[in-house]
Amino acid sequence: MTILTFHQPLGAAGAVRGTRETSAVGRISRCRGTVASWIARFRQRRALYEIAERDDQHLLKDIGVSREEAFREAHKPFWRRCPSFARGTMSSDLSRAA
Repeated sequence: MTILTFHQPLGAAGAVRGTRETSAVGRISRCRGTVASWIARFRQRRALYEIAERDDQHLLKDIGVSREEAFREAHKPFWRRCPSFARGTMSSDLSRAA
């Protein structure tokens, strides 16, 4: 099966307009992705808070965080990322600091 892809030359009249449209579409797409990650982060932190609130030691141990770490992460605003927590290195970072 042959797939053909046609591109407009860069000097074509529609290329400039197409670039702007692509740029706007790109911005909208990035905004949609940002909002989606905020919603996911909010839901994850709410679930983490509920686990910590129930003091479910089995689940906390399974994800590798203490109850205090879970509460600390759950109380962060949804727009703030925590790369060390996502990589699973928070516990080792805290043990080195102690």
